Amino acid sequence: MAAAMLFGGAAAATAEPQADAPQADGAAALSPVMVPAVGIPAVEVADEDAEPALAPVAGAISIEVGPTEEEIAAAEAAEREAAERAAEEQESEENAETREDDGASRSEERSSSQGEDSSSQQESSSGESQQEQSAPAPSASKGNSILSTARSGIGTPYVYGGTSTSGWDCSGFVQWVYGQHGINLPRGAADQAAAGTVIPRSEARPGDLVYKPGHVGIYAGGNQFVDAGNSRVDTTERNIYSGSWTFIRIG
Repeated sequence: MAAAMLFGGAAAATAEPQADAPQADGAAALSPVMVPAVGIPAVEVADEDAEPALAPVAGAISIEVGPTEEEIAAAEAAEREAAERAAEEQESEENAETREDDGASRSEERSSSQGEDSSSQQESSSGESQQEQSAPAPSASKGNSILSTARSGIGTPYVYGGTSTSGWDCSGFVQWVYGQHGINLPRGAADQAAAGTVIPRSEARPGDLVYKPGHVGIYAGGNQFVDAGNSRVDTTERNIYSGSWTFIRIG
């Protein structure tokens, strides 16, 4: 029964609103204490799916890869091809100069053709042709003196038919050089070659003649000669360019 009374009193207390309790005489009313709200900073939750940021790299690193073996071989082949083309162009230019010399000397050869024909008949009758022979080598001083005279004419203009320092062609130049040493040579490259003795190139000395059909010059030693080539090069010392050359000794 006591439990029932307690349960019933509790229910009544819950159902009925509580009346304001009378304040005791002389007692002060207590006012409610207001506690200020405390703000809690929000915590940012990291996104588990986000990728972590990478720190910037202080400096970029570059790796250079050298040329491959194929690239090196191709470059070497290109260099060889360029060198061959340059050599071919030089030879072509020299051959062009030779053709010009040949054209300038055709009339000289025609003028001497009769003399050559008679010489050929004599060779045919004897059954012998002109061959390289050994001839007494000129003294070093004489050969160098002839070469020195030839070099003094370097720069003189090429003039077809000319025979003096104002202008000469190839045989006119040779005739003038030898004339300064008291040696009279005929006019024309072929006639000048016929006036001497053919010698092997190995025996040639400075001052000898260097001849091929249509052109003549004075040997300077090595692979050089002094000649009046054409109006483009005038009189100069240069390489003996490609061709069928004969070395002639005068005297």
